[in-house]
Amino acid sequence: MKRLMLLAPSVVLLFACSENAVSLQPGQWDMTMRFTSIEVPGAPEAAVAPMRAMLSQPQTSPKCVTPEQAANPGGNLLSPDGDSSRCNYTENTFSGGVIRMRGSCTPPRGGQAQISIEGTYTATTIDAQLSSEVQAPPGTQGPQMVRMSGAMTGRRTGDCPAP
Repeated sequence: MKRLMLLAPSVVLLFACSENAVSLQPGQWDMTMRFTSIEVPGAPEAAVAPMRAMLSQPQTSPKCVTPEQAANPGGNLLSPDGDSSRCNYTENTFSGGVIRMRGSCTPPRGGQAQISIEGTYTATTIDAQLSSEVQAPPGTQGPQMVRMSGAMTGRRTGDCPAP
């Protein structure tokens, strides 16, 4: 009985560590974005309606996740255009099956985007909610701000295609 009691803390520690050791598998992934809401303050509804119709359709794109990206998924993998150098995250958690990222990014055409991503993942799946608020660059004609929210899912589909 004493041996069992001495072994119990080791078993608990082993399970606790294995839960936190979730890592994405490199390979071919299908990443799907589906925006569920869009707001453009000050824009007429007639101008926003086509944007809502376009964004409500899920957009799936294949992505070959390298071993480096799988080891650091909070870097380039979830950045809006794949370039994490344009983003500054005040919170960047992507470990133990939990995703929690908040920060700001500079889109390629200028302006500023506040981004929030929260969700879960396994070795072969990603399921997250996201929201963004994009400020247009100074001097831009038209809407100065766009707010969007939606969901992002990912699933590993196999190995990356041979180059």
